[in-house]
Amino acid sequence: MTHFLKRFRGSILFMSLFFMVLIGRAQDQKELETTTQPDTIQPGIQGSVNPLQDNPNLYSGTQLLDDSFPGSLPLFGTNVRMRIGGFVKADFIHDFDYVGDKYEFELGSIAVEGSPERELGGLTTFHAKQTRVNFDFRSKATWKNGTEFPMQVYFEFDYFFDRDDFRFIPRVRLAYGVIGRLLVGRSWTNSADLAALPGTIDFSAGDALHGGRATQIRFKDNLGKKFTYTIALEESIVQVDNPSGLEGAYRPQLPNLAANVRYQSNNGSSFQLGLDVFSVNWRGPSDVPNVSETGYAITGSGRQLISLTNYKDAFLYGGGFGTGLGGKIISLSWDGKGSGVITENGLDLNQAWWFFAGYNHYWSKSLNSTISTAWTETDLTADQLDSTIKKAGSAHVNLIWFPYERISTGIEYMWGVRENKNGVEGTASRVQFMMKFKFN
Repeated sequence: MTHFLKRFRGSILFMSLFFMVLIGRAQDQKELETTTQPDTIQPGIQGSVNPLQDNPNLYSGTQLLDDSFPGSLPLFGTNVRMRIGGFVKADFIHDFDYVGDKYEFELGSIAVEGSPERELGGLTTFHAKQTRVNFDFRSKATWKNGTEFPMQVYFEFDYFFDRDDFRFIPRVRLAYGVIGRLLVGRSWTNSADLAALPGTIDFSAGDALHGGRATQIRFKDNLGKKFTYTIALEESIVQVDNPSGLEGAYRPQLPNLAANVRYQSNNGSSFQLGLDVFSVNWRGPSDVPNVSETGYAITGSGRQLISLTNYKDAFLYGGGFGTGLGGKIISLSWDGKGSGVITENGLDLNQAWWFFAGYNHYWSKSLNSTISTAWTETDLTADQLDSTIKKAGSAHVNLIWFPYERISTGIEYMWGVRENKNGVEGTASRVQFMMKFKFN
């Protein structure tokens, strides 16, 4: 019976993918009969690279003065224009194995062999928590001497709290202002490269990655026509393991210093090199050491566009290494022990590395697939418990169909593994179906 169920599940998945291919091909054939096909599809328009990427571009300086500002409306009586964006997204998820986070495929929540949760098996979840709304205001600020600066205020929220009792409560994702080349507020960390992220249906997008969102002060400027640099002071995101139960706590004393240099080619390919330097501090009573250590992270990521047919495919990649950076890698931070460990002898920061790679292929103008993988590992000390997460990895493959400009639907299969310090591991797999309606 178990063997039959496994074959049945596999057949349903295969049939779903097969019919989506047929429907997408039929839709494209109809378009070819009535319209003229462009030579290429440029990045940034419908059906382009990374179609599930709905995060805003972080503009600064004269980029904010683009008169087109598509989809915007004037706020009458002012010099401000506003655009409302976002989408409604419904997800239907089936887990074949136990995953502690039923809304996103968090590798740290996979149950390892021999744990009580392992025996619970999988479950089915329906939700619409990723539904998102944003407001983008753009204008000009005028100094007393008459000098004008471009200005932007951006605010975005969704409903993606993991706790069930918070499932209908709005959550602030982004809230920042830009004046000239200075950004202040909550935005993506300087080490995040949104253009390089593979387009996955799963919200976590393979959580063996470094980055996230943080409150910050950021300055960005050009280095010639194809290069930019960015320097930021960000809130410190650090986790200190305390297996001995010592009195005291991690106390952030200094912000995270982050910088990057980015290259952008004329055809949309890009590469980014980043550096984070941060302080890790432990403060406690007189019989526990008050210590400070310096952590760092070196990151690199990019997107290479490839023209195999009339549509642009993309190879996406990234990676990095450092010490104390585990607190900003989602899968390593699941148990709250990612950055280092405090003992009576002092503070030891864990070395860690991570990487991801993906390929986005267009079967037709309205049908595409992404295959991606992401992995991370940290060097734990002898003082940390055997149940501490040591490594994790995942693989995703999907098929996305755009029947209309603002509507998409698709199915994705994902597999993940988590391994603890003592070598005990657990694997899990999930199938996720989604439908999304964009309104700008």
